[in-house]
Amino acid sequence: MKKVAKILLWIVGIVLALLILLSLIGGPIAKNYVNHHGEDITGRHVHVDHVGLNLFSGNVCVRGLAIYEEDGKTVFAGFDTLDVSAHLLKIPFHTLHFKHITLAGLHAGIEQQGERFNFSSLLDHFAPDSTKEQDTTPSNWAMRFYNIRISHARFDYNDLTSGKNWNLPDVNLRVPGFVLDGDDSSEGGLHIGFDKGGDLYVDANYDMQQSAFTVDVKLKDFKIANIESLLADMLEEATLDGTAAAHLTARGRIDEIMHSRIGGTVDISNIALSSEEAQIAAFETLKVKINNINLGTNSFDIDEVHLSGLSARYEQWEDGSNLSRILRTTEEPAETVTLQTTVDEPAPAKTSTGKPMRIHVGTLRVDNTTATYVDHTMPDPFDFTISNLSVSADNLSTDGDNNAMVRATLPGGGHLMLRWNGNIDQWKLHQDLFLAVKGLDMRQLSPLAVAYTGQPIEDGIFGLTTRLSIDNSQLDNQNKIDIFKAKVGNRRKDVDPEIKVPLKTALYILKDKDDKILIDLPVTGNIDSPEFNYMKLVWKTLGNLLVKVATSPARALAGALGMGGDDLEFMPVDPSQFSLTSEQYHTLADLATIAGTDSLLVLTLEQRMPKAQNDTVARRYEILNRQVATYLQEQGLGEDRLRITSTTVDEDEKTGYAIGSEIKIEE
Repeated sequence: MKKVAKILLWIVGIVLALLILLSLIGGPIAKNYVNHHGEDITGRHVHVDHVGLNLFSGNVCVRGLAIYEEDGKTVFAGFDTLDVSAHLLKIPFHTLHFKHITLAGLHAGIEQQGERFNFSSLLDHFAPDSTKEQDTTPSNWAMRFYNIRISHARFDYNDLTSGKNWNLPDVNLRVPGFVLDGDDSSEGGLHIGFDKGGDLYVDANYDMQQSAFTVDVKLKDFKIANIESLLADMLEEATLDGTAAAHLTARGRIDEIMHSRIGGTVDISNIALSSEEAQIAAFETLKVKINNINLGTNSFDIDEVHLSGLSARYEQWEDGSNLSRILRTTEEPAETVTLQTTVDEPAPAKTSTGKPMRIHVGTLRVDNTTATYVDHTMPDPFDFTISNLSVSADNLSTDGDNNAMVRATLPGGGHLMLRWNGNIDQWKLHQDLFLAVKGLDMRQLSPLAVAYTGQPIEDGIFGLTTRLSIDNSQLDNQNKIDIFKAKVGNRRKDVDPEIKVPLKTALYILKDKDDKILIDLPVTGNIDSPEFNYMKLVWKTLGNLLVKVATSPARALAGALGMGGDDLEFMPVDPSQFSLTSEQYHTLADLATIAGTDSLLVLTLEQRMPKAQNDTVARRYEILNRQVATYLQEQGLGEDRLRITSTTVDEDEKTGYAIGSEIKIEE
């Protein structure tokens, strides 16, 4: 019995001695093998500084590994330390159980030249031999990985074609567990803690036999500042703050991954995009509930979108806008962009290009919104703010017609209401819009009036009711304008307006006895025309109307002056007159009053004389012409504002002055 015990002790001692010996010499042997045969294994020169082996604890430690480029001189990738601990006693039971895998100081320099990468030769080296039949027998090994950590990794990317450079200087990753069982199913979990706040949890399950997977992703309290540097290639001198949370689930098959079904919720709050000068846009909350996203069919079925507390400010200058000033242009020289992040995020999957995008939103709500537009390109800066903006729409879709309602508060206490029915995908095919603007302080529109007509608006309340329809690219826009107590200032000499109209005169003529103006303004056109510009078309139509009114004052003035229209269309003169009568002076005074309201208006009087006349009658008409000209000039009309001509008529026709007006082309 003692002899058997001694034999067992000797066997155990020999085994332990062998294990100790292997632990002592196994590392150096492995190091030597890698340094001398690494190129045979990988196709690249490989060097390692240290390999440590402990067969008692199942621990392997590798330090200072470097894989070189094809030139054998430049390091392509490597790491500082790899520490792996495994349960060796589970190997006989067809189980590889890793207690922990720690990788520190991983670094890789990736270069791309066209479609070729500097690691492409590595992939080619390990590519399976297509001439050999591949073993498709399912493995009966179970592989279990726990406590996987990657710390302080660095990745550099350089596109040699475009000159773009991307750097990920500090990547940290932690995977609590990942299991590949022998029954061809696997499951795993991932947790990433972000340096600037937030956590990402990923749970995955994969059935290898069915090629089916389920991935559950939870993002909690993620600070947008974590990805701010990722936007450095698009934004400059700008900051982006806020918090995001999400819970998304993706289900599908590996062989049809583009047809995976993605659903869940996304919540983003307190977002603020700011330049060095001011805040550009911000919102309090954005809640999105996703029914299904299918990239294979390019369809997005969204149950609900709710945006609240949005504030946006857009400013335009001659050389760009506040938005363009923070966007990097592609014309700039290539620069290295450093990305401060804690995780290497995979590139987004490409959507299918063969199918048009289809979007459906069950409920869309936008509330508590403020939008400001500032245009510094006009002679007077145009600063217009819409507040309390709300948008509501149900069953919004890129297919077919949609309905939406918009309400807002305008500057000076005005209100806006808009109802829309139309097609999004084929918007030129059908649109039907009803817009009502009530109680807008016209002084808010004064910069527009100065830019387009050269005259400021000093007072007035504006109302507008418009119906706009588009049918196969044909625009039909019917507008009813309601203006109360409009007042326009003098024409600005420092402004070259878009259109030259006698605005002050036209408004004076259009006003009724209650100081109110009602205008019907139809606007039509083909939106496919290269010269189509809606605002210019509106102002052109309005300008034509004002010119028509101002240059045909007779009947229009009658309402403003309480006179008959004929009194200002024709001023009778008896051929026997030597001087103007009191009634004729009154008519001329009224005309002078109207003509004096706008420097663009030229008063025209055509003297109509009988054909059969003697020298005495002719002299009388010449005297009357001088009296008319002298009186009107005394009333303030310069020679350039008055045109008097003469003609002859038959004896049975009326004699006197035909009254009219025209617009000065040049001042």
